[in-house]
Amino acid sequence: MSRPTPSMEMFLVGAYLQFVESCGSVTYNTEPANPKEYWIEVVGRNEASQTITYVDFPEKFDWYPASMRPDTLVKKLVKRYVELREEGQALEYEPDHIRCQLWMPRPPARRVAEALPKVQQRLLDEHQIRLELVDPPEMARRVPAVVERGGKLTFDYDNLFIRALLIAQGRLDYQVGAPMAQERIEAMYRFPVSLRSAADVPGFIYRFLSSREIVHWLDFYSPSLDDMAVWAAEAGPGAGLGELQRALAERGEVTESPEDYDYEEDEDEGRPPYRTRRYSAHDLAELTRLVLANADALQALAAQDSLYGGLHLEIDFMLPFLSRVQDRIDPGLIEREILRYGGDRDQMLAHFANQYPEKRPYRAILRLEFIQTGRERPAPYPGGKTMDVHIDYPGVTSDTEVAATISYAEDFTGYFVLMMSRLAASLML
Repeated sequence: MSRPTPSMEMFLVGAYLQFVESCGSVTYNTEPANPKEYWIEVVGRNEASQTITYVDFPEKFDWYPASMRPDTLVKKLVKRYVELREEGQALEYEPDHIRCQLWMPRPPARRVAEALPKVQQRLLDEHQIRLELVDPPEMARRVPAVVERGGKLTFDYDNLFIRALLIAQGRLDYQVGAPMAQERIEAMYRFPVSLRSAADVPGFIYRFLSSREIVHWLDFYSPSLDDMAVWAAEAGPGAGLGELQRALAERGEVTESPEDYDYEEDEDEGRPPYRTRRYSAHDLAELTRLVLANADALQALAAQDSLYGGLHLEIDFMLPFLSRVQDRIDPGLIEREILRYGGDRDQMLAHFANQYPEKRPYRAILRLEFIQTGRERPAPYPGGKTMDVHIDYPGVTSDTEVAATISYAEDFTGYFVLMMSRLAASLML
């Protein structure tokens, strides 16, 4: 069944679960396992206590046919909460850690109100399920705790109830948006792990590209290495790049070239036709090692040929699609992080539902720049965001330093930051 847009009452419940019940993950209008049943307004997960909370609003139950008999309505609702417990158990929550609640922003319709006490009693007697009824007076009693705790935040949640609260308190300019905590800002621009020296770069590249947090089973493209292979071959044997020249010629698997590349022009100039290559993580780590070992010679050639952008190495990679990663990462956490950093909710939901979405938001570039010691680094790319990988001792030789950055699209900044955090944690193990 189609799900409505989350209401302010849902965000109030979500804020209560988040700030009072310590649920680290809150999702709205979640589809139940039984597709014939109505959605669940709010689902909260507290991983610390291994508890999941399902929250229904009763208005939708009045949409059952008016001809439905009262006892049939009771059976229908009992079955719903039995199925919700089974769903919670399928997610590996213990039965006594699965909570079912009915929050009532307003009194329910008469026939639903008459059915609820019977549903509550039957669930307890026959299935040992406690259905908690939160009536309007009880909801009103819970609001102050949410206001007190939510009002102390520097807003960085997508929760519209908290946003409205901060606007009312004069702490948020609705035209500008809330101030984001400094650590959140830094997370967008700094990779969580530092490298000790330039010598660690090849190993970092191998472990980074081998991580399950990025798509690695198709290998990787590196147009800069393709260009460097042609460039090094033209330099000839006198350039002192023997091992690197051989590795550039031999490593990587030749794939179909871009359709818009002009073969004839290159062949007329005596150059071999351009061929795109796919490189494995091992290939890229080894080629990086050789580039570092030949940095001074490559820098001299780059200066001689006025290489655009100076000597650099770029590796294209992708994050997994949202629809394909949610089997191992809580989708509620992904949603919260995307929205926390200003992602578009409709775009995000469309990507969750599409197995083959547009690839652009998932693409990123791992870039190494070789800079003459003492000179400033070139400005980052104008589009997207750039995350620095700090290197404590970046000197490759006495004259050359290396800098590492990751450039990525802004669409799902929160997803990218989350995945880089997870990837960094795996590097520290």
